[in-house]
Amino acid sequence: MDLGSLLTLGLLALFLAVQPWSVLGAILLVTSRGGMRKEVAYVAGWVSALTVVAAITVAVYPAVPTSAAVSTGQSAAELVLGVLVGLWVVWRWRHPQDAGTPSQPTWMGRLDGMSPLLAFGLGAFLPTYAIVVAAVTELLSSGLSQAWLVVVAILWVLLASAGVASPLVVLVRDREGAPDTYRRWRARIVAHSRAVVYGAGGLVAAVLVVKGLVGLLT
Repeated sequence: MDLGSLLTLGLLALFLAVQPWSVLGAILLVTSRGGMRKEVAYVAGWVSALTVVAAITVAVYPAVPTSAAVSTGQSAAELVLGVLVGLWVVWRWRHPQDAGTPSQPTWMGRLDGMSPLLAFGLGAFLPTYAIVVAAVTELLSSGLSQAWLVVVAILWVLLASAGVASPLVVLVRDREGAPDTYRRWRARIVAHSRAVVYGAGGLVAAVLVVKGLVGLLT
């Protein structure tokens, strides 16, 4: 795996890890009634969704031919995905999702009465799957053996899940101070959510477009 692919995978995982709505959802769930069970289910849903995609990647990898045509197709896919992510960022900029209150979407107010099963479904639903598909493309074009592909896929899933799992780490390390920590996190996420989304999304889009263009032109 070259440095460019490794950097791209890291950025894609970081984008998922810092999605403000996903992290805020985790914070709201862990502080709701029965919050620990809901948060565990939420993280399990998130990890399960990413793991299924990664497992499919590992399963189909040996059947993928390493030809110039495939390499060109992967570069084209990176370019298309980069453009799609960029368009998504622009759309979010022009249509900010601030429907419930001036500071948070409507769904955030419904988490208190959510069951663990629905929390699992929410965790599986929230990852931005255009980013997951882009990561799968990078894995397929990495040139790694199947064994190393398993290792990299696991590490990628763990890094991409760091944001939604972070409230559990705080709760384990400092149960008494956790509520104050969550309140500070929530205030910061709400205040800076748009900047985080646009900055991380724009960086991911730029990296994918550049890698795709370089692959098509070389």
